Amino acid sequence: MNLVVPRSFFVAISTFAVFVFLLVSNPRPSPAATPTTEGNTPSIRLALSPHVHHFKNGLTLVMVNNPYSPTLTFQVWYRVGSRNEQKGRTGISHFNEHMMFTGTKKFPHGSLDTLINGVGGQLNAFTDYDFTAYFENVAPDKIGLPLAIESDRMTNLLLDPAQVERERNIVLEERRNDYDDPTQKLIERVYATAYSVHPYHNPVIGWEKDIQHTTRTNIRDYYRAHYMPNNATIVVVGPIHEQSLIHKVRSYFGSIPPGRLPHTRLPAEPPQRSLRMTVVRKPAMLPITMMAFHAPNFRSRDAMALVVLAQVLSGGRTSLLYQDMIYRHPVAVDAEGSYDPMTADPGLFYFYAQGLPTSNPPILRKRLDAVIRQIKRTRVTDELLESSKKQILTQFVIDQESAFGMGMMYGMMSADRIPMSYLTNYVRNIQNVTAMDLRRVARTYLRSSNETVGYLFPTGKVGTPSFSKPGRIVR
Repeated sequence: MNLVVPRSFFVAISTFAVFVFLLVSNPRPSPAATPTTEGNTPSIRLALSPHVHHFKNGLTLVMVNNPYSPTLTFQVWYRVGSRNEQKGRTGISHFNEHMMFTGTKKFPHGSLDTLINGVGGQLNAFTDYDFTAYFENVAPDKIGLPLAIESDRMTNLLLDPAQVERERNIVLEERRNDYDDPTQKLIERVYATAYSVHPYHNPVIGWEKDIQHTTRTNIRDYYRAHYMPNNATIVVVGPIHEQSLIHKVRSYFGSIPPGRLPHTRLPAEPPQRSLRMTVVRKPAMLPITMMAFHAPNFRSRDAMALVVLAQVLSGGRTSLLYQDMIYRHPVAVDAEGSYDPMTADPGLFYFYAQGLPTSNPPILRKRLDAVIRQIKRTRVTDELLESSKKQILTQFVIDQESAFGMGMMYGMMSADRIPMSYLTNYVRNIQNVTAMDLRRVARTYLRSSNETVGYLFPTGKVGTPSFSKPGRIVR
């Protein structure tokens, strides 16, 4: 199954958002939020700290002992994604991810799902711009199964020619189903227009012609070039004994030799100097306008201010966009946005609005522009600023409520080589963002010369499009 899901700093796993909101608003002792002596203000911190072990072959193991978790997540993160692909070979990271489920001599095609399902577990994988990850969620006493599976397919993938063709057809069908959707086509066009030379120009799933022409030899060479212990991080979260786990990982992975990683210098995206536009005309019921601005990643001192700015502008029904476009000037049925600092290279800060049937993309853009001008000129109220910070930190708590969510957090950090200080200082840095910071970063990055605008003009009546945010491709 192929899905497009949002890529964000923390991945929401829990569905108990109301519970966690109450936890942050009226805290009680918990691993991630404990009361302070200052009234009802919570002291939010990391619930559990990771321990890291490095093996001689370059493999990194990140361990988080959570004795209260009923399950264990075992995740393998490879530092290879669509940003590593060469011209003419886009989509090969995702294609290779599919092939990782097609069998080895030890685990023939179809056996992985059978084995994991047989112990009541789950397994899947996803490809992103910067990484490819594989995971198994199992009972703690079944950890031997993911250890055996992942160590075997790190080096012993068969890549049967018949399976290559079978998966090619599946990937092409995914491409047609997801990216022929009008909203996905709009996202694809905006990214391709905003990036002129950097690989973020390309969709993670790849361009159709490249998928059609990728050969078994191409996949084999790509697999051998990137799937090796010195390009991987294993993340394990759950009830574990660290020394015992280190011994087990060494017994399964320690004999796999390190490889020689390709040294490819990625082209730096040149600064954008003028407004860019792209137009999509496809059957749809509702018009959509998407506006994207180049923005820095986690390395910038502006990253946390941009995180808060995104929440202020588009964080739910109290946000500036929603209040303006749905309530005060009703031209849209939805208005949201996103900014993700956890990318290997600078990404995009974007908004979108799904219009009423009586609206059109230029009208939506006019209202989006009005909100941007407002935040550049007018100081954000203390109430909105503080509620936006609370929402961000609520999500921080939510993402530590599950072993899988915590594993995702540390896996993305390792894949993008983000220092631990980014996470340990996250709460403080969010809390330190001021209204002046928001005005400053809005003026710095939300400029028309740094902007790419995408319009979706409906050409017929079909099902209402739902905007799926750009992000990883899940098997």
